[in-house]
Amino acid sequence: MEKLILSFTRFAEIETKNNSSLYYFWCKKIIHDEEMLQLLIQIPASQPKPNLFFAAIQFLLMRYDDPLKRYIPSFVLNPLPIEESYSALQKFVKKYEQALIQCFQTRRVQTNEVRRSAYLYPIFSDIAKRAQKPLALIEIGTSAGLLLNVDKYCYEVKEGDSFIYYGHLESQVLLKSENIGNALTCYRDFQVSDRYGIDLNVLQLQNRDDYMWLEALIWPEHKERRKLLHQASTIHSEVPKTLLEGDVLQLLPSIIQNISNAHQIVIFHTHVANQFSNELKEAFQQTLANIAKDKPIYHVYNNMYDENIHVDYLSAHLNEEIRLLPKAGSHGQFFSWC
Repeated sequence: MEKLILSFTRFAEIETKNNSSLYYFWCKKIIHDEEMLQLLIQIPASQPKPNLFFAAIQFLLMRYDDPLKRYIPSFVLNPLPIEESYSALQKFVKKYEQALIQCFQTRRVQTNEVRRSAYLYPIFSDIAKRAQKPLALIEIGTSAGLLLNVDKYCYEVKEGDSFIYYGHLESQVLLKSENIGNALTCYRDFQVSDRYGIDLNVLQLQNRDDYMWLEALIWPEHKERRKLLHQASTIHSEVPKTLLEGDVLQLLPSIIQNISNAHQIVIFHTHVANQFSNELKEAFQQTLANIAKDKPIYHVYNNMYDENIHVDYLSAHLNEEIRLLPKAGSHGQFFSWC
């Protein structure tokens, strides 16, 4: 129970305090609500409990009409006062307890935040310049695969008092972010030869429930994120990619075999590895080392051991960190280029 309380406390203070006043308020109430905590302890240990719980609430509210909707900005333009919302949440939880438990057992935290592409694009641009080859992108924990369209979005990035633009400048999807680090030097266009995504549960945007779940994972006040999800989904089907469902340790070697040596393999994942067990992290790193004996790879990631963004190069004779970026905004709203 102490770990559960700590997870909601951390979520409140670190994630939602300045980003979601509703979730912040609910977290502060939940940590003192023993009955609510008894329900939440049923969320699988591998999942970030606050994220899954709040997403399940929004997901069910998309299906059922309930007074709780009147307090949530994602459902009404003028929500009722937050201070009055918690009793409505308690009543909703009691009414739909079994449906919530089913969500806990069948759904995962799979936020597919397209704005993270804002820092992935210059990272991939740098890799393409180093390798002088088209990139074969492989995303672990791909969700619906929206980050695999990284070169199909247009980016507006604030640097100091000016803005820079890169990516597909005529794209109907414009992603805005801020670089609070050194000036960007790597954002030239690059070629993508292959796009693969791996997930235990691939989300299909054409499936109504899957799309609703992605929307439910977006915090109530974040209207821009919902807009971007909709825009990105409109071009998603136009970009050929292969999304595979299953165990990454089994699927990854077979994917690698299909990639030509004329292409540079880039394996990446964002905000996923925190759901890996220590045993899986070790096995995953060993799998990458085994792959690199035959084909050099770049590994781009965060949340394996810290929140920084790492860019590693692995080959038969070398394991080198070529770039390290400090923690970026969890929704891609800012990053720090180094």
